[in-house]
Amino acid sequence: MATNPPTGTVAAPLSARRNHCMDAVKGLACIAVVFMHCEFPGRLGTLVQCLSRFGVPFFFMVSGYFCHSSKGRPDYGRKLRHVLEIALWTTLFYALVTPLYAPWEGWPDPRALRNWLLFNKPFYIAGQMWFLFALLYDYALFALFDRKGFRWVPWAAVPAGIAVYVAMAQGAHLAGIHIPNMWYRNFLVEGFSLFSLGYLLRTNAGRIRVSDRLLWTVLAVSTLLCPVERALLGRDFGVNIATFPQVAALFLLCIRNPGLGEGSRLAALGLKYSLLVYVLHPAAWHLLDLLYSAAGVAGNTAVAYLRPLLCAAAAVCAAVAFTAIRNALPSRSSPTPPKGNRP
Repeated sequence: MATNPPTGTVAAPLSARRNHCMDAVKGLACIAVVFMHCEFPGRLGTLVQCLSRFGVPFFFMVSGYFCHSSKGRPDYGRKLRHVLEIALWTTLFYALVTPLYAPWEGWPDPRALRNWLLFNKPFYIAGQMWFLFALLYDYALFALFDRKGFRWVPWAAVPAGIAVYVAMAQGAHLAGIHIPNMWYRNFLVEGFSLFSLGYLLRTNAGRIRVSDRLLWTVLAVSTLLCPVERALLGRDFGVNIATFPQVAALFLLCIRNPGLGEGSRLAALGLKYSLLVYVLHPAAWHLLDLLYSAAGVAGNTAVAYLRPLLCAAAAVCAAVAFTAIRNALPSRSSPTPPKGNRP
């Protein structure tokens, strides 16, 4: 039976090589998140959305995987400050940009603030930024449990979080009960369970005795089951049941095959720009909609199919431009996307 690592330490890295495969999947995941929110029309949009649901879970897992430094020492304090800085700058950015496409309707009632604080559901600014606020809480929770020596918590969080998610999302739907998705799409249920899964795969990947062939099979079958699940249940739940084995198999394949994707554009995108693409894509999509309306082509079918592609391209270009400007400035006090193997 596998034993837990001592608190504050992790197993030695499986390889000193850079994980290009994880970089490439991060690049793919950030584009998947764009297509998930800025949808293609019709059945194509439903299919792409189903297949793109791995994106956010993968980013939570990457964050858990790299919550310690490459030397195995706790690194969550620096990561927490880094994500907090990004979250604050992102909030300021959307506070300035959102009035361009969404008129201010006055201060929300206290329940909206409660939902932001408890369930990571922002009001007025881009709702997709819930991930950043959830990640803040996850780093803080992990640091608390790690420092207190509660080594069993990540082991319990993974099955408990996934079970609660499925029960409150797909299970409640089948029972005819409506549960707001913020009750399960938050830092605790979705976020901490997947964050913990990423951490546990780092500490125990060498002890998992399954072949790459089996992992590829699980990845393929679970990916195919995502649209089947959507068709059977009739609606989207944020994360498919099949997404959990899908993203776990994908993550293990990344750990075991760090050289895959080396030198690819996807790996470069994942390494340098994935978080910025995530942050910027809602603004790109809403501003693109304004241009569509101004040009009188919002109802054009052909243009509608181009919309997600243009949104992804605009978000990537904005991320590249921001990074170039930031690097050209003498001061680098502005938030920067994680480098190296960090999420």
